[in-house]
Amino acid sequence: MQTESNFKDLLKIFVGPRAQSYLDHIEGKNQNSTFAQLSWAGLIFGPLWLLYRKMYSYFFLFLVIGGVIGLLCEIVGVPTQVLIGLSCISNLILVFIGKRLYSQFAVQKTKAYIHNPKYSKKVFAEVGGVSLSVPLLVLFIQLVVVIMMSLPFIPFSPF
Repeated sequence: MQTESNFKDLLKIFVGPRAQSYLDHIEGKNQNSTFAQLSWAGLIFGPLWLLYRKMYSYFFLFLVIGGVIGLLCEIVGVPTQVLIGLSCISNLILVFIGKRLYSQFAVQKTKAYIHNPKYSKKVFAEVGGVSLSVPLLVLFIQLVVVIMMSLPFIPFSPF
């Protein structure tokens, strides 16, 4: 019983904010409520939510798959309106699998820490938790790229 409570405490440390929601999801307490199983942050922020939760490999997987799909659509000649609609698919996927994906990620990292505690609990909390700086940095880079790509098309005229 000691290891189970230790596991829950470590999981709470790793998850950080909203730890109880993820613990309820892991323990199966929200199985009857579809509303509680959906990841609303995944719907609103999409793959940026993955960066916020420090799931970098999943973010890059979404990025590569989205880039390949976008490239194929450009080659085929899909209209821009359809491309905009296709860009929302990642958000819809994360609504349904986001909470489960993060729960599995947190459990995996916590079990790995229990089997091989290489560092202190304070460092373990920093490995988990959330990071607001990385998604903001990615948004800033996207904004700069969009501005740089649109500048050659802006007419510079003194009139």
